Amino acid sequence: MHNLIYAFPLYNFLKYCNSNSSEKTILDCGAGGSNPPLSLFHEFGYKTYGIEISEEQLKKAKIFSTEHNVDLNIIHGDMKDIPFSNEFFSFLFSYNTSVHMRKKDFSIALLEFHRVLKHGGLCYVNFLSEECDSYGQGVQVGDGEFKQIENNEEVFYIHYNENEIEQLLYRFELLYKEKRIIKRKIDKIEYTSTYYDYILIKK
Repeated sequence: MHNLIYAFPLYNFLKYCNSNSSEKTILDCGAGGSNPPLSLFHEFGYKTYGIEISEEQLKKAKIFSTEHNVDLNIIHGDMKDIPFSNEFFSFLFSYNTSVHMRKKDFSIALLEFHRVLKHGGLCYVNFLSEECDSYGQGVQVGDGEFKQIENNEEVFYIHYNENEIEQLLYRFELLYKEKRIIKRKIDKIEYTSTYYDYILIKK
């Protein structure tokens, strides 16, 4: 199976993981959806694990696994309380989950990421910047935190500044950092989104 995933920064993370000599065990926190990025790592021989808190997104991931005849080992779980023992994983990623989690909750998740990673293990996380067009839209519920209604459901958009992010990541050592600016036109209107991507190593 060759499956193109749309979480393109994870191809770069895969390159870092492949150059690391640790056992190929990887966890995706927020692993659900109709095209789970774990499939990329599965193709390269990794033992994959995933946790997903949304039953709907978990169901989509299971449909994908059935249709492609792969076992990605995605279970229901909360990244604020990861159901694995200390230092279980060599690699871990969480793509775009900080975008929709309140800051206090994601800071707890980062503690869990650090706990379940082996020493020398690699972690990928990304954050939505305050420089996005979407900053300030909706009802403000915290510093850089805004609530919107989409399809009759509450959705949070959480924006960070660069200093704030790096204070959160103090338990890790920085390997790679990238600021991505994405411009796109939808119905002749141009939108700009800005993200910070990090690849980290557990000290």
